[in-house]
Amino acid sequence: MDSQISQSHPQRTMQKIPYGIVLMMCVLFALLYGVWILPHTVFIRHFAMGLGSLLGLWVIYQNRFLLWQKRALPTALIFLLLIWVTIHLFWIGRDYPLQSLEYAKIWKKIALSLPFALGLGLAIASNYSDLRKSRRYWQIIYLGFCLPTIIYFGKFAYAKLAGAYGYPIPSYLLLVPYGGGEQPFGIPRAWYVLFCLPAFAIALGRIVQFIEQGNFGLRNSWFYLAILPLTVALFFIETDRFGMVYVMIFLALSLGIILFKYFKRLSWSGGVILLSVAAVSLGLVSLSVSKNPQWQTLVADSKVAAQIDRYDNWKNRNKGYPINELGQVPSDSNYSRLAWATVGSRLLIENPLGYGLMSLSFAALGKEKWPDSDLSWTHSAWLDFGLGYGLPGLLLLVLAVISGWFYSIHSKAPWSLIGRWGLASMALVMTTKEVSAESGINAIIFLVLWVSALSINNSNPDAIPK
Repeated sequence: MDSQISQSHPQRTMQKIPYGIVLMMCVLFALLYGVWILPHTVFIRHFAMGLGSLLGLWVIYQNRFLLWQKRALPTALIFLLLIWVTIHLFWIGRDYPLQSLEYAKIWKKIALSLPFALGLGLAIASNYSDLRKSRRYWQIIYLGFCLPTIIYFGKFAYAKLAGAYGYPIPSYLLLVPYGGGEQPFGIPRAWYVLFCLPAFAIALGRIVQFIEQGNFGLRNSWFYLAILPLTVALFFIETDRFGMVYVMIFLALSLGIILFKYFKRLSWSGGVILLSVAAVSLGLVSLSVSKNPQWQTLVADSKVAAQIDRYDNWKNRNKGYPINELGQVPSDSNYSRLAWATVGSRLLIENPLGYGLMSLSFAALGKEKWPDSDLSWTHSAWLDFGLGYGLPGLLLLVLAVISGWFYSIHSKAPWSLIGRWGLASMALVMTTKEVSAESGINAIIFLVLWVSALSINNSNPDAIPK
């Protein structure tokens, strides 16, 4: 019987995708990632997604037999998530007009981008054996991850020079905080952290790989070393304290790996270079912490914010906040983060199937229970997503991220870094940032399918369809 199955489904080899197609898909990703958070770039994003998905469909068709192995589990979980969202729209959700609008506007784009992500991963994996081509693909891809940071400092430098010489600054080159209609080109700080941290984390992972291989040096690592202080400087300028926390986590993790596993492989010159970059980054982090008064009152603010049953000031910011044990009004960020996270967790337990909206479910559920409330987001994308699509939707997305991270270890170096460090950084940001919206959810789902496809190959017997 087994021989009959083997004859009817013979094992095939992965079809190598032509260089030009893979190169074009890498450029399209770099273009997409670079403008993903920039306002009024819909045409560029749709062009990159559309063309990338068309090419991806062809790549997927060429290697469709590989999608039966267990490393494709993250892809299957994402498709189950799309099915669940569709079921939620028609039979579970509480606001069909808004849900249908979100489904047509957001989930349609997410679904259309999936062939791009899956095809990109398969196309790159098919060229693992050609080191020269794979290196070129990696350079383009990593540049794409760095583009949000590069564009930010391009705007920053132009604004400084234009101000010094009295030149006018176009509105699309202004670095302004998000302000709705008043600032049409404003970008929320949370988006900078979500899209700029992966380049920082991947750079640290790449440096660890260089040291492991015994070829760490300024010549092959200068670009990765440069992006480290640039990312920290961006978070410092934007005064994003949680961005600094994430930086500290990844710096501590990478330095710990180097010190405990590969310290003997690090040359004196390499050690000096690494310590210099780490010192600059840590200096900016410590300066940010010392200048941010929210850290100084964090404990006192948290104590009063946790008492949501005693004080209901969290329902509406216009009421003001109760006084903490220091005799001060709590910081809005400290108080609202903890209070809304507690309230949101309770609402999720009370509404395990969710309300049905990606971003606005917390506010809607709050209105249902407390008509006088004026809530927005919980400050945690994971919690906001759960309030939107319930525990089943949250579980499917979390399992997809975890399995994608787990299987990415089977990808060839340096491509494994996209899952082990890049995807991990996005998942971490989603714990304390309000990024449960179109760009954020689309980006993390894109990365899940991408790293899943990068780990797929036919060296595993599970590649034979059963």
